[in-house]
Amino acid sequence: MYYNKRPEIIGMVEDFYRTHRSLAERYDQVKSEARPRLLTARSSPLPFPKHHLDAYDSNSKVYQPQDSDESEVDNPEEEEEETEQDHIASKTKEVASGSCNEELMRLREELERLREENKVQKEQLMQKDEEKRDVIRQLSLAMDLLKEENFKLGQCVAERNLKKESHLDLNNFKRPFFGRLFNGFGKS
Repeated sequence: MYYNKRPEIIGMVEDFYRTHRSLAERYDQVKSEARPRLLTARSSPLPFPKHHLDAYDSNSKVYQPQDSDESEVDNPEEEEEETEQDHIASKTKEVASGSCNEELMRLREELERLREENKVQKEQLMQKDEEKRDVIRQLSLAMDLLKEENFKLGQCVAERNLKKESHLDLNNFKRPFFGRLFNGFGKS
């Protein structure tokens, strides 16, 4: 039974793998599309070349855009894009995990069903084996009885043949003897 279901199980696992790969590719695609937008939105609209910063005197403190996260101005569009992309990413994860979970549950149920089926078939096989052993025991007993009966019949036949031969020998012996006795010894 296992060998009959094996191609089906392999096909199911292959389908599961293909589904997983396509979801992973879609997730990577959504993630890669979202990443360039975030980088362009976070880059500063005002260029600060290094030579402009040199013009400040030594007492003034120079901040680079990457020096402090607090110095960034909050951009509502950027937050909306981040929220939207987080939402898309979470939905993608939900879809991926949902379909993976469904497929996994289906495969587990199939595996459990196959185990139960295997168990039932093993029990049936054991029952059939026991029935065959009983039949073999009965046939063996019948064979022993037939051998014994055959042996006894063979002995009976052998005894009868001996009795018959001895009876014939006795008859053959009696005739000439009685014939001579009643007819005379000289006539023969």
